[in-house]
Amino acid sequence: MSKPMTFHQLYESETGTYTYLLADPETKEAVLIDPVLEKVERDLTLVQEYGYRLKYVLDTHIHADHITGAGEIRKRTGAQSVVSEKAHVDCVDIKITDGQELHFGRYTLKALETPGHTDSCMSYYIDGKIFTGDALLIRGTGRTDFQQGSSAKLYDSITGKLFALPDDTVVYPGHDYRGQTTSSIEMEKKYNPRIGGGKTKEQFVQIMSELKLAQPKKIHEAVPANLSCGILKPSDHLQPNIVDGIPEVLPAQVLEHLQKVEVIDVRRSEEFTGELGHIQGAKLVTLGKDLENFLGTIDRNADLVFVCRSGGRSGEATRLSQQLGFKNTMNMKGGMLAWNEQKLPTVRF
Repeated sequence: MSKPMTFHQLYESETGTYTYLLADPETKEAVLIDPVLEKVERDLTLVQEYGYRLKYVLDTHIHADHITGAGEIRKRTGAQSVVSEKAHVDCVDIKITDGQELHFGRYTLKALETPGHTDSCMSYYIDGKIFTGDALLIRGTGRTDFQQGSSAKLYDSITGKLFALPDDTVVYPGHDYRGQTTSSIEMEKKYNPRIGGGKTKEQFVQIMSELKLAQPKKIHEAVPANLSCGILKPSDHLQPNIVDGIPEVLPAQVLEHLQKVEVIDVRRSEEFTGELGHIQGAKLVTLGKDLENFLGTIDRNADLVFVCRSGGRSGEATRLSQQLGFKNTMNMKGGMLAWNEQKLPTVRF
C-alpha cells in the first residue's frame, strides 16, 4: 500500500507567515512553499531529518512583509526556484504561468494565477488542497493598496478561480494572525466577511477601499530583496530595518560587516562564555550602569551593533544609545539564539 503525501505546515510568528513543506515519502522528492529567510535553518533541518530532496522552492508572490528564503535554499540544496512570470524576476529558474504543473514524486502541483493582492500572485492546487498565498486568507483576503494591487482583480481571482474549486477543498493561506491554520472553500464562500456571503464586486471594492492599513514594516527592505530572490546584496555599510524606531540587522549582515562595526554584547559574563557563546571580537559590556559608562567614553558616530540572547536587552541598549545621541547603532535581530540557529561562527570560552 502506497504512503500518502507528507505535509508540514510551519509558522513564522513575527509576520504571521505560513511555510509549507510537501513531500512524496516514497521518492523523497519535496516542495517548499513560501520560505522565510530567518527560518531557513529550521526548514533545512526538517528536510534533512526526513531525508527529503527538495526539487522546488516556490514563492506565491513577491512578498512585502518578509524576505524570502528561496534564494538561500536554492543555493544550498540545488532546488529550482519558482515564481510567477508576472513578477519579472530574472534570478529564478522557473517563471511559472497559469495552469502550469510542477511534478514531484507521484504528485503534481497546479499553478492558478490569482492576481489582485499583487500582479504576481499564484495559488497552488494539489489533491484537494489549495495554497492561496496572500490572495485568500481565513476570513479575509490580501490587501490591494500597493504593488499593483487591484480589488477588482482580486475579486475575480477569488470568485472566478478559488471559489470555483470543490467546496471541500482545504484552504491553506500564506498568513494568519489569529492562530487559525486552515479553512475550506465552502466556509470562505459563506463566512468570509470581505468576499463571502454572495458579496458583489462593488461591495468588495468598497470594503477594501475602507481598510486604511499601515504599510508592512519591512516593505522597503523586503520588496527589493525579493526581486533578487532574497539574496541580500553586499554593501559597504549595514542597512538596518527600522522596527518600532529601533534599527535592526540580521545575523548574516553582522557577520558580513564584522570588520567594519563594533559588536557590543550586553549579556552577563556567564552568558557570554556559556552555551550560546559569543561573536568573535565582541566586547562584553553588561546592560545597565556598565553600558551607560561605556557609551560615555566613545565617539557618538561609532558604528555599534548590540547583541544579547534573543534581542530584547540589545534592543534596550540600542534605544539607550539613541537617547545619548548615537547615530549609527543597531540591534541584532534574534540575538545569539538566531546566530546559533543559523550556524554562524561562534566562540565558546
